[in-house]
Amino acid sequence: MKSNPVLSNYIVIPILAVLLIFLVVTVLRRKDKVWKKVLSVFRLVLILTLVFLLNLRPSIKRYNAEIELKNIDVLFVVDTTISMWAEDYGDKAQRMEGVQETCDYILQELAGSNFALIRFDNRAQILAPFTQDGRSVSDAFSTIKQPDTYYATGSNLNVPYDDMKDLLISSSKKDERKTVVFFISDGEITDDSKLQSYAELEQYVDGGAVLGFGTKEGGKMQADNGYSRKYIQDREKNADAVSVLDEENLKKIAQDLQVEYLNVRNASEVGYMMDAIKSGSSIRMEEAEMITYEDITFYLGAALAALLIWELISLLYERRM
Repeated sequence: MKSNPVLSNYIVIPILAVLLIFLVVTVLRRKDKVWKKVLSVFRLVLILTLVFLLNLRPSIKRYNAEIELKNIDVLFVVDTTISMWAEDYGDKAQRMEGVQETCDYILQELAGSNFALIRFDNRAQILAPFTQDGRSVSDAFSTIKQPDTYYATGSNLNVPYDDMKDLLISSSKKDERKTVVFFISDGEITDDSKLQSYAELEQYVDGGAVLGFGTKEGGKMQADNGYSRKYIQDREKNADAVSVLDEENLKKIAQDLQVEYLNVRNASEVGYMMDAIKSGSSIRMEEAEMITYEDITFYLGAALAALLIWELISLLYERRM
């Protein structure tokens, strides 16, 4: 069984423990028969246990599952330089929050495809080669952290080129497969390098998009290195540094790869792209000798809802009596 908690257990367990003690004491003070008190306490323990399990978001293993397979290789190439933590996504969230939200959306919409992930800042790193295990790619996204400003050397959009080329060529060697690329960045180049052409890679790309995150107004970036100031500083201006979206660079990469460019403000904005990609793919159902994970939060939620309804009916009945 796997879990992906919404809130840390260090927060949830103390809250539920205090709540349980309070509710049990309240029940025991009632002037009811003993069996009624015992039944009420049992229901409360069951309800809080289900709340705890729901927070864990558990998934159970399935072996030799029948899965829907698509003939698509999906490559994520994600800029993880400091500027991707600028606070101008949606309602002043960090750009990287929007990236993870959007990539999770794509992973769900294209489930059954093969996925790979490259991240890049000062250097490129293949966090996940092509795999059908979308959960492992999602987990790889969760390992991406803001780089320390002390070691950052600026943004260079040429860094992931070689790793992209290697993975794209490996995908092109597979029979009857389509290769989709999502190049994700704010487009900034801050190390005085010149953007190289990505046109050579176009022959290996069947679809996808360059996804831009950020705004022309820009956003500030919180420091993560223990300095007393909240935001990273622009020493020349003696003010908070601001990172600004550079669409010109992103549009150039999109043109080279012959894919669309989109400035993403909400994950659902890429929905129409998913429809186009899926409509151009072939799908088959296959009995696979592999481990998959089934999310069981729906069943836990249904059980919790039933218990809460039972509790409400009992409360209304007692008041009428």
